[in-house]
Amino acid sequence: ASNLDPAQRLALLTAYEAFEMAGFIPDSTPSTQKNRVGVFYGMTSDDYREINSGQDIDTYFIPGGNRAFTPGRINYYFKFSGPSVSVDTACSSSLAAIHVACNSLWRNECDSSVAGGVNILTNPDNHAGLDRGHFLSRTGNCNTFDDGADGYCRADGIGSIVLKRLEDAQADNDPIYGIISGAYTNHSAEAVSITRPHAGAQAFIFDKLLNEND
Repeated sequence: ASNLDPAQRLALLTAYEAFEMAGFIPDSTPSTQKNRVGVFYGMTSDDYREINSGQDIDTYFIPGGNRAFTPGRINYYFKFSGPSVSVDTACSSSLAAIHVACNSLWRNECDSSVAGGVNILTNPDNHAGLDRGHFLSRTGNCNTFDDGADGYCRADGIGSIVLKRLEDAQADNDPIYGIISGAYTNHSAEAVSITRPHAGAQAFIFDKLLNEND
């Protein structure tokens, strides 16, 4: 247990809660077959593994701390043998994971999925590095889209959602909390720095999604 990343524990906990809220019962309908359920999670660092690397390395060091085992832990616990995907796109990892999950559903690679992201801050090195790079706010406020913005604020966080194709959710009389009409991702390749967003890339993605999914 001491080798198990808290991110894995919380991913499993919130996935369980999401399934309860969705009324999801494995193998109860055609769209809930265990071999057709995928798990997709965004996670951008191995904080817990890194801070434990100087401790005694035992049998559970890799499965307890490697990012790939965060979705894998959920697959293994519920015996879901569909896709198991860990996504790392830095700040957009959770939405990128949902993007991958949606495409897996649309391509009929799975019939149900649980997706989300997890960020548990247990290593001060990343925080120090972000501070040195002037990413973090000195005021404790993000001030998004404001001229006074001076960086962002970090925090622990996790979210999990259950996804199905709309027709399957309706057939199963599931509680539907929202509909994803489209998903897309791109990269700010033309930005002045690899760490900065690009207004043109952001505008393109919104324009594409709004025009293709109105």
